[in-house]
Amino acid sequence: MSSLVPLDDCLAQALAGVTPVAPERVALAVARGGVLAEDLEFAQDTPPVAEALRAGYAVTALDLIGASATLPIPLAVAVPVLPGDPMPPGTDAVLPPDGVEETPLGVAAIRPIAPGEGICRAGHDGRAGVALAPMGTILSERLCRFAELAGLSDCRLRRARVAVDLPDPVQAGLARALLGVVGDPVAPDAADMVLRLSADHGPRLALAPGDTAWLAREGAALVLSVPRRFDGLVAACLALGLPALDALTGTIRAPETRALTRKVTSGLGLSDLVLLRRSGEGWGPGPAGSVTLAGLAAADAFAILPPGSEGLPAGGMLEGMSLSMSIG
Repeated sequence: MSSLVPLDDCLAQALAGVTPVAPERVALAVARGGVLAEDLEFAQDTPPVAEALRAGYAVTALDLIGASATLPIPLAVAVPVLPGDPMPPGTDAVLPPDGVEETPLGVAAIRPIAPGEGICRAGHDGRAGVALAPMGTILSERLCRFAELAGLSDCRLRRARVAVDLPDPVQAGLARALLGVVGDPVAPDAADMVLRLSADHGPRLALAPGDTAWLAREGAALVLSVPRRFDGLVAACLALGLPALDALTGTIRAPETRALTRKVTSGLGLSDLVLLRRSGEGWGPGPAGSVTLAGLAAADAFAILPPGSEGLPAGGMLEGMSLSMSIG
């Protein structure tokens, strides 16, 4: 085991001098999977003007002081509104249908109303310049749609070109899913990172599973060599591939810290991959250094135990990385 290269050493050597790829401005409609190169901010107050929150009549609250069923106050201008309609200038509340009655002179209010009732004011959903998401955030489909609702049409982001050069289409699909690779296939000679099967089947990396995995720089690209078996491929993608993509895109991932529901034992001198499942307020861990298909399907997150840890006791706090936080 002493001849195996520590995971951190492999990463440090491969990623030395790696800088994020150049950003590009991309329409939000096709931005999913990119990484924000700057904060995604509201361009203007949202909504830009006050809007109705309910159906009724747009009114000025001050005009309706003292209104009652016995002393109705005619509305000077009865302007009906629906939820989401902009409020007419000079109005500040929406009187619901049960707050009015028809009279020979038109619509009249039969109760008073407070200013701001039934409306949301300009900027209620977000103020101009406030960040929807910070730089380094992976753009999910949901976040893209939120940004569009905020009136944005594009953003500056980074995308690493990843070539998944694996002969088995099932393995290739798994690798793309684990790394969050979206979009059309990329040719290896045009990629920032290339995935290919390990040519050397001898153990060389202190990672369990995945001791035949490797990450190195070859020319202008990073090359991730992945083991043939799926458990080693999973470990390679999570322990080597994601840090490489983070370096190429400037991704900032936020771990989720929870207490372990049971003890985890780790091999001395190895970085062990542990699959984690949310269990109440804690993490339910799988066996350290072991990945099964059933375990992977049930997992919510993962962690890499450092080689000197020898594991953690039940109740010990562990940072987990969400498996849904991959690019895309």
